[in-house]
Amino acid sequence: MIEEALATVVIAVTIGATSAVLTRPLLRRLPEPVAGEGKPIYRDLGTARFLLGCGALAGVAAAISWLSVPRYAQPMWAVLAILGVLLAAIDARTSWLPLQLTRTTWLAMAVAVVVAASMGGGVWVAVRAVAGAAIAGGLYLLVWLLSNGGFGFGDVRFAPLLGAAAAADSWALLWWTMLLGTVAGGLAGLLRLAQGRRNAFPYAPSMLVGPYAACLVTMLS
Repeated sequence: MIEEALATVVIAVTIGATSAVLTRPLLRRLPEPVAGEGKPIYRDLGTARFLLGCGALAGVAAAISWLSVPRYAQPMWAVLAILGVLLAAIDARTSWLPLQLTRTTWLAMAVAVVVAASMGGGVWVAVRAVAGAAIAGGLYLLVWLLSNGGFGFGDVRFAPLLGAAAAADSWALLWWTMLLGTVAGGLAGLLRLAQGRRNAFPYAPSMLVGPYAACLVTMLS
């Protein structure tokens, strides 16, 4: 028990520190979208508060995944904790999910899938991860099509990252991820309506709640 607690703290601190160190260089390399005039500049987000916030959230996320998902899946969840949290944080501040960083995260997740398979997960982990990414991306693409573009396409690109990490553990975790992310988004929308705010809002943070809430549910069940 003590060893597990110490390992969790070490993992959380390591992932959190990595996130804080990488955030500012990654922000500085992001091209600004032409349509993004009037929004916060990516490179200006790299304040000490933003770095510490991303690091703290990444550390908490890493601790949750370390305690709930198999060790072979940890590389994938580390990508989600570091780059997924950064993407959601950028979305929360700017209402944009930068395409370049999203593609970088896809690549990192693909490498992590290979590592997970070689760490004992086997070929079926890779199959589940690819299928999970396709399922999550397909569901959000359907929502985007039905909403006639009212739903951000950046969220469609973000969804496969969540689906891949969740499905690497199990199909049940994938379904819980999709369900709880939707619930979190619905609650956020209702809260904004109660505050009289009827405009579109960043959805990636709610989506990211999904896999970690799913982990907590599976830990408690």
